[in-house]
Amino acid sequence: MTPWGEEHIADHQCLFGRTILQLIPALDPGPDAFACIETAAALDEVGARALVAGGEGPLVSELQARGGVFLPFDLAARNPLTASMNRSRLAILAEREGVELIHLRGEAGFAAALHAAHRLRIPLVAEDFGSAALDADTIIVHSRQALEAAEAEWPHLAQRFVRGLRGVDLRAGLSQPIDPARVKKLRDGWGVRPHERLVVGLDLPPDRQKFFLLAAAQLAKRNFFENEAQEVRFVWRDAEGADLTSGPFEAEARQLGLDRHVLRVAGGDPAAACLASALVATPAADARLSVEAQALGAPTAVLQSAADQYVETVLAPPQVDSAKRTGWIVAPDQPSAFARAAEEALRLGASAREKLALRGAEHARAFSAERMSALTLSTYARHFRV
Repeated sequence: MTPWGEEHIADHQCLFGRTILQLIPALDPGPDAFACIETAAALDEVGARALVAGGEGPLVSELQARGGVFLPFDLAARNPLTASMNRSRLAILAEREGVELIHLRGEAGFAAALHAAHRLRIPLVAEDFGSAALDADTIIVHSRQALEAAEAEWPHLAQRFVRGLRGVDLRAGLSQPIDPARVKKLRDGWGVRPHERLVVGLDLPPDRQKFFLLAAAQLAKRNFFENEAQEVRFVWRDAEGADLTSGPFEAEARQLGLDRHVLRVAGGDPAAACLASALVATPAADARLSVEAQALGAPTAVLQSAADQYVETVLAPPQVDSAKRTGWIVAPDQPSAFARAAEEALRLGASAREKLALRGAEHARAFSAERMSALTLSTYARHFRV
């Protein structure tokens, strides 16, 4: 029943004139509010009435500017009496507004949303937050791994689960080319020379520092860094404002004899970092980073942790043929695989790199805000098809 892969042919005309209510604790900056506003805008485009009820926040004006209607509602009430009264209040609100489907974003207010849906006999769509969400008519899960786990645990409810997406806003980064001056400013700030080629660890968790350095050490043992034509630096990008005084990273680098070949920096323009890199390494846990890097045309390696069963944001062998590669997937505890990925990326010719960049940018669009909205509307539409 999932619309995954079929959203481009879904008939959204059945949403024309419908009234859809999204519930969110507050319109504060974050992935839930972003998804809520994008969905409201998409609903408005297909002629539906997009209502959003929840706590006020700085994004209310953006919601209204993009076609949504905001209704103040204390969805995240902590007072037991208020929470209990919310059941009847939400049902009254939904009946007054002629709501035909409720979409709850998050766990807060589930009891009230379920009560309102049952009272009005309308469908309830919920995000996946565990077994408590199983009473919803449709449950949206945001990864292949989560979908397979849910279907395995509750096979009798498999028809309720649909595959969703936490979309990435690619419009800002792709609306206009990045000024080369931004890249030069970044390199100057990092203290790297114009001819040096960079392998950048972008917002990797601290526990991957040794992994990062061991990969560099394996290349150093093969005299990879001694090739004057390469002039490669491994750059670990720490958070903005991080303390760069000598620490475990520097101590490990000295022990491995990598002083001249690695560098730890604090912050810096991430988009410029992607364009400055021969290879960008991102954590599998933050899909947004690898999607944005590929959208910018940067060769990208995703570093898995033990918890990451699947990586979908990058295509790489053996999942796809090498001709369809968009990057590299590096298994946990395999620094040699990361070293190999770095070497392959650094040896790419101009034509091969351009083709990789085009494939990566195309694949990134599969994780865009636009596709997220299309999937969400397809999920709504399944409840209105005759």
